[in-house]
Amino acid sequence: MTAVSTQRRHRMGLLLFTAVFTLLMALCITQPIQARAAEAVPTCNPSATNGCVNGILQDANKTAIAGITITLSGAESATTTTDANGNWAFSVSKDGKYTVAMDESVAKQHGLKAATATVEIKMNSFDKARQVVRFDKPAPAESNGGAGSGAGASTGAANGKSGGSTGATSGTAETSGSSLGANIGARFWQQLFSGVIFGLMLGLMSVGMNLVYGTTGLSSFSHGEQVSLGGLMAYVGTQILHWPLVPAAIFAVAVGALTGWIQNEIVWAPLRRKRVGTMQQMIVTIGLSMALQYLFQFFFGGDIKGIVKSVPASFRLGPVTTDAPTLISAGIAIVVIIGVSLFLYNTRLGRATRAVSDNAALAAASGINVEQVVRIVWIISCAMAALSGVLLGVYLNGISWNTGATLLLLMFAAVTLGGLGTANGALVGSLIIGVVADMSSLVIPNDMRYASALAILIIVLLVRPQGIFGKQQRVG
Repeated sequence: MTAVSTQRRHRMGLLLFTAVFTLLMALCITQPIQARAAEAVPTCNPSATNGCVNGILQDANKTAIAGITITLSGAESATTTTDANGNWAFSVSKDGKYTVAMDESVAKQHGLKAATATVEIKMNSFDKARQVVRFDKPAPAESNGGAGSGAGASTGAANGKSGGSTGATSGTAETSGSSLGANIGARFWQQLFSGVIFGLMLGLMSVGMNLVYGTTGLSSFSHGEQVSLGGLMAYVGTQILHWPLVPAAIFAVAVGALTGWIQNEIVWAPLRRKRVGTMQQMIVTIGLSMALQYLFQFFFGGDIKGIVKSVPASFRLGPVTTDAPTLISAGIAIVVIIGVSLFLYNTRLGRATRAVSDNAALAAASGINVEQVVRIVWIISCAMAALSGVLLGVYLNGISWNTGATLLLLMFAAVTLGGLGTANGALVGSLIIGVVADMSSLVIPNDMRYASALAILIIVLLVRPQGIFGKQQRVG
């Protein structure tokens, strides 16, 4: 009777998941393909339906200028703010001439040659149309791949496929030691702040991953896709279903929790009952990760999806520049992490979870329903990953099909540094990894900043394999 009930529950779960997933994908497919308005994005990849206007705002000393409002006007219009590294980007869907401008006082303050520049995007070259705008030197007579002009600004098209260079180089003027030191000091505090914010969001992902490892011994390579799923479901809620952000975020977290329950009931629980080893289960997670990545790419495309299109107003908070959504996202992450800690240490189910993590066989002998605990852990873990995807999409102003995959190495580095199977260790490890990854861009190229996480992972495994809070295991 129990086996029949279990099979019936599995069939009901599979049917429910199939119905929900089919409905969501149908909503995505049935949306009419139409030109999108210009939008501010963290990075822009040109495709058959959009071109890019982007650059890096730097002064003559090659120092990034953060928190500056950049306005796009012309065939389409939008506004954005330069990030901590001076990056800004617009995705446009119409051909024509565009004017990029900043406040003239900003240009004068930083010694830029001009405050405006004009670029041209051609419809028939969208698959390779990327206009890089520079304000630090005079414009040439003509540029390759598109027309560019401006009062003292230069533009050039970087013709290449998606994933190519999105930044512009700046001038080569010499700088004084005092000025350089002041700029490095300003960047230090900005990067430290960004690292803490990123570490909190990474902590949401890593704590859930560590809970799964603690209770099942499984290192899930598909956990990153739960992050991508959360962000993409928030995009479905805000941009396709036209819901406000809060209901869309709740919807995304609910979908993430549902997928966690379905995964456990259909995949992991049967594998555990058949006593399949954790190594074989880990291989299954790798296959699931690949399948989900390309499923996301098939239904949502390869470009970045903006959860919200409005650009929040930035403001100064001491030595750093930030905005309200960033602080709210950080606050939500802190509240959720504290809530999970209180759950683990102050509730009966939380104590049962820690007991299963310490010794599942002894916990079962003590009367704890191990399967029920593992099921709840999967639900909580995937819900937290989905929430982190929403917050990350708001923080970075976009989410893509492989966002979670790019963060997977950082998650593993965080849980290894903090200690496998320990929730608090995952949080501490995430904060360290987030700060180190962002701060490393002060001394190494920005595109290589995640390599520092790999270096930390190797060093921890060599020096203290159990991590900061992990317990040393006796062998033999």
